[in-house]
Amino acid sequence: MLKKTIIMLLVILTTFSLIVTAQDQIEVAMISPALTSTFYKATNEGATQMAEEYGWKLYKLAPDRETNFQKQVSMVEDMIQREVDAIALCAINNKAVAPAVEKANEAGIPVFVFNSLTELPSGDVVSYVGYDQRAGGRKVGLRAVELLHEKYGELDGKIAILEGVPGYHNTERKGGFMEVLEKFPEIEIAASQPADWEREKGLNVAENLLQARPGIDLFFGMSDAMAQGAAQGARSMNKEVFTLGIDGNPDAIDDVGKGRLTGTLAVFPTEMGRITMRAIKDHFDGKEVPQFNVTPTMIVDEYNYDELPFQ
Repeated sequence: MLKKTIIMLLVILTTFSLIVTAQDQIEVAMISPALTSTFYKATNEGATQMAEEYGWKLYKLAPDRETNFQKQVSMVEDMIQREVDAIALCAINNKAVAPAVEKANEAGIPVFVFNSLTELPSGDVVSYVGYDQRAGGRKVGLRAVELLHEKYGELDGKIAILEGVPGYHNTERKGGFMEVLEKFPEIEIAASQPADWEREKGLNVAENLLQARPGIDLFFGMSDAMAQGAAQGARSMNKEVFTLGIDGNPDAIDDVGKGRLTGTLAVFPTEMGRITMRAIKDHFDGKEVPQFNVTPTMIVDEYNYDELPFQ
């Protein structure tokens, strides 16, 4: 009888322990602009690695497309109702998401922003994790000038820009690029058209531009996907052009190594996801977290694609 009682107590204690553990598990929401993007798949991968190491439950959410800011705001509000322990967010529209961030503040849920260093118009954010997008645009601009100078032996050539969806990322990347190109008026900006961050649209826009604007030497896609689409379109038309992107996604780095993409600004999205989770962990542990956590960037081309500091 005593043995049975002891066994029963052990079962009860074990069950209670499992329930407590489940209830105590930290839950974090990672809300991206779109999970169809290779970039945000990579940030989620890095976040997942750290969440698993910490024993957290990670909700990876995103609307169906990178223009659907209303759905993203709804997702933030849903996570507030779920009473998650922290929210990491890359906003499609800073102004639209700010009221939801205020609601998270009222609920005592710390908010972190990734892939952006621009403060939201309202609401408290513990830390902004990301790279200087304007400085990144300048780096790509300088590389474009170098490539065209190497081609012609002087400052000359035509550039076409493939833009993303209007907003912070598009404005900053293009702004930095143009800051450089405005210093070299000998180089013509032949066109600047939207391709909405998408590879297929990048391909279509590039093919149309190559037909309508002969002599384009270089495409600057403000995301890897658009640059890869432009490169694919140029190959299909037997046109030799330079193609530069921004992101440093694994498939883009592979394309650089195989000569299908001239170069990209690697911003190490997987590491960005890891850094975001580490910032949340430090906050939970009572450590001081920098308000602006600047992540690294570097131009990747045929000479260094296999020497990246992060994977």
